Amino acid sequence: MIFVGCCGWGYLRIPRDLKRSFKSVLSYYASLFDLVEVNSTFYTVPRLSTAKRWKEEVHSNFLFTVKASRIITHIDRFSTERSLELVSFYIEFSKLLGAPILLFQLPSTFPKKNMDDLVRILGGFGNTDIKFALEARNLDIYEREELAKLTNTIPVIDPFTVLDTNFRPSPIFDTFYFRLHGVPPGKVMYRYDYTDSDLGQLLFYLEPIKGYNVYVLFNNTEMYKNALRFKEMVS
Repeated sequence: MIFVGCCGWGYLRIPRDLKRSFKSVLSYYASLFDLVEVNSTFYTVPRLSTAKRWKEEVHSNFLFTVKASRIITHIDRFSTERSLELVSFYIEFSKLLGAPILLFQLPSTFPKKNMDDLVRILGGFGNTDIKFALEARNLDIYEREELAKLTNTIPVIDPFTVLDTNFRPSPIFDTFYFRLHGVPPGKVMYRYDYTDSDLGQLLFYLEPIKGYNVYVLFNNTEMYKNALRFKEMVS
């Protein structure tokens, strides 16, 4: 099944005539979509009570995924006990949200010398029910695939970087995780409005794998509008 959503709800606005119908922007977002990637957790370590509150604001079938702190990936880079502690915390946070996936986004400058630390720390949580997704922006798509297999994590790519190829990441845990950052093939980041032709190509690309759990997260300036259009195409 294809699940469509956006990377965060913070830029969404409730229409004036609907403000009394929703107690929060998140509850309004959940009336439009069945999936969101929580991005604020990348910038600020949240409170566990926040997960409980968010969970109460959405319908029972709503899906969260959580983006792990940049302290882990960009500052500490999996190198100390601080990363270990934070991964444990984010697993607990994800459980309270009912989020099946915890995303780690590596910087494009992530040192290869830190890969052993990443493998060690993520490998130490093999028994958790929360699955890890890894957007290794420092690696090409084939290297990402190998790293995902090594770490038993879901590889994350922007599908528009591979639409004209036969490449698809492996369905680890029967799941695909796609993040859409901008104009095909990804040379202009974020400031892009996907066309119907773009979205049609995306749907064609996903057609052979729609029997798996396919997460499609828009992460561009027009993400709410684009995701709604794509959700209509999927349905």
